Amino acid sequence: MIVIEAIPKVAGMAYAVVATIAVVVLFRTGRFNMKIGYLLLALSTAFGFLVFAPMLPYQFQAFLLGNAGGLGVPVAMAAVVLLLFIVLAFVFGRAFCGYVCPIGAAQELAYRVPVKKLKLRGKVVPVTFRLVFLIAAVVLALASSIALLTYLGIRDFFYLSVAAAFFYVFLALVVAGVFFYRPFCRFLCPYGALLGLASIKGLFKLQRNENCIECGECEEVCPTGEAGRTDRKQECYMCNRCREVCPADAIVYARRWGHQPRVGEKAHVSESRAVAAPSQNDG
Repeated sequence: MIVIEAIPKVAGMAYAVVATIAVVVLFRTGRFNMKIGYLLLALSTAFGFLVFAPMLPYQFQAFLLGNAGGLGVPVAMAAVVLLLFIVLAFVFGRAFCGYVCPIGAAQELAYRVPVKKLKLRGKVVPVTFRLVFLIAAVVLALASSIALLTYLGIRDFFYLSVAAAFFYVFLALVVAGVFFYRPFCRFLCPYGALLGLASIKGLFKLQRNENCIECGECEEVCPTGEAGRTDRKQECYMCNRCREVCPADAIVYARRWGHQPRVGEKAHVSESRAVAAPSQNDG
């Protein structure tokens, strides 16, 4: 499978917008399942190999370098699209990263291989490392025209340039992704760092409702440690594992709310309000 240069990169941009909105709608209406998830992951990965789009991390780097050829679309359009997905991450979370980005999709499929996994506890190390990488990528691109992502072999991998040394760098990341969840996304993606920051205050998130029985199943299965009641979901890739294992139908994709009542707390609050409320016969 090779990249078909005759297919315009704008086709990948259009796919990114449509697919991201589709993921959000499916989650919001409760119709998302992993059969659909696998279909989207396969389709997004295929777009990577056939069109080399929507490669927003790579296009973000090309934008910093002022490389119109690397963008594949007009500079103004690239700027609008890159900004659009930051806004979408703020509103809806990281649906693009989860199912639409070919780089992330390839790693997600790799992690679905049924072998024993290595899980990193805590989010400080990957998030900090990725922010440092973002700063380095921006500084080197603007000051020295150095493209850090080139050395990670993303283009070589999706172009199947097996004779290129950097092809094996990204291949190693994909192989590592069989055992460790999304190493590129979590440690090395500069654009993902921006999307992660935007999603911290996201308006819609996967979160627990009053049905939660505090069994901890979601926290156990979450590969990024974002299933806790108070976690910010900065590293939530909407992989749906938490919903798949929840025995109480207690995880919903909904508009972010503040305090989430625990088991029995909702009833207690209601009773307290009933006691505090004045009777219509009072006075």
